[in-house]
Amino acid sequence: MGLKAGWLAFFVFVWLIGAFLGSTYEYQNTASGAGMEYSTGTATFTTGNNIVIGAGTNWVGAMAGGIIKCNADGVWYMVLSVNSTTNLTLTALYSQAGGVGQAYTMQAVAGWAGTGTGGYATSPVNKLEFLTDVTNIVQRIEILGAVPFIAPNADYFSAAFDVLTWRWSFLEDYMLFYWIFLAPFVLMGVLSVILLVYGILTGNLSF
Repeated sequence: MGLKAGWLAFFVFVWLIGAFLGSTYEYQNTASGAGMEYSTGTATFTTGNNIVIGAGTNWVGAMAGGIIKCNADGVWYMVLSVNSTTNLTLTALYSQAGGVGQAYTMQAVAGWAGTGTGGYATSPVNKLEFLTDVTNIVQRIEILGAVPFIAPNADYFSAAFDVLTWRWSFLEDYMLFYWIFLAPFVLMGVLSVILLVYGILTGNLSF
């Protein structure tokens, strides 16, 4: 008996719609070492002071734990806290030359979903936007100073897995609901794709 293409296509359709809707709802949060950067506006670094003042910046609280450098000095400092969109505190007193209105770079270390001008492009970024930007497949890691090392971005493949399996973060407290009501649709969708491909290759499809 041939495989029923109509039913298989229906399950694939439901699975893809669920993946699409979930991925446009959930926001992407970068993981440690993702190497994504933010450099909008300028920043004032003062020698002997641990407060950095921004101009034209949009810093967010979740950037705390990341690192920042005055590009002219090239020394990274950890961000202790973000006090406002234009004011942050470093974990140590700034000991380089610094200056007013300097170009700077912030980099995600602990992960943040704030606005950015590199890699993740916009904020907040949902997982569909994140996945369709193919530049996110790789990450840029600085080694030996400014020498970039290109490596696969584990964030990207983790996000793709979450999308395909409907594992949304807002369901973390409702995993029983997920396994009872959603996981069966995911399983049927994946199996239907496999069976459709098999049926096409073997000519075992019926309508």
